[in-house]
Amino acid sequence: MAAGTATLEVDDLHISDYGDIQNAITGDDGPPAPAIVSFKVQWTATGALVPRNNAAQQFRGEFYDFPNTVAQIEYQIRTGDLDIVSAPLADSKTAAAEFGQESNGSFY
Repeated sequence: MAAGTATLEVDDLHISDYGDIQNAITGDDGPPAPAIVSFKVQWTATGALVPRNNAAQQFRGEFYDFPNTVAQIEYQIRTGDLDIVSAPLADSKTAAAEFGQESNGSFY
């Protein structure tokens, strides 16, 4: 796998907005509200691949690790009267990111 970039872009995905994780689990605060989200995530990888293999958990792969990998995101959320827009992709800061290929489970 060569270093480079990968992009995931989703436009106008209809979802249920539960308000918070507690309500999503319990439903105690009422039913979800309809919402629409759009987002773009871009990963950029450089440097060497780092192999990982965990036979006990049937997981293996090769990854570009942070700081040689950065991930940036921009998003927009529309729910009720709210329209939430993030900063542009170029202003997004990476705290941690990985980029690679994996095999697991029956594909191990």
